[in-house]
Amino acid sequence: MPLQKYIFNPGINKEGTDYTAEGGWFDGNLVRFRKGLPEKIGGWVKFVTASFNGTGRKLFGWTSLSGTKLLGLGTRTKLYIQSGANYNDITPIRSTTSAGDVTFGATDGSSSINVTDTAHGAAKGDFVTFFWRCFTWRECRCCRVKSRV
Repeated sequence: MPLQKYIFNPGINKEGTDYTAEGGWFDGNLVRFRKGLPEKIGGWVKFVTASFNGTGRKLFGWTSLSGTKLLGLGTRTKLYIQSGANYNDITPIRSTTSAGDVTFGATDGSSSINVTDTAHGAAKGDFVTFFWRCFTWRECRCCRVKSRV
């Protein structure tokens, strides 16, 4: 039996079903057509090297009124906004406490700091941010510590 040459229609035809796309392509992934023939696309390139807390769930892009292109990235635990090359954590703060409501304790020789706040309402896995200001520049600049419960 002699060999038979098959000629396929170029492009992907999504107008019908895979049965109606006879002699052509119905579906494809990472493929393009050059000179009527299918050619694989050479993979993916990482766009950003930043890491994020949680698994990405949704992307939303928009342009501000001033023309700045922004991208919102929602994960299971955080909300980020990309502006240029920077990603900023804009996760809303659930609650705050006043000075004196929280006590900090440390043990000599230990690298852990114990924080006690009886009315915090946080659950295991929630993020906590400690932010305080010192009275003079020599004491400290501004301190911010992020941690998980």
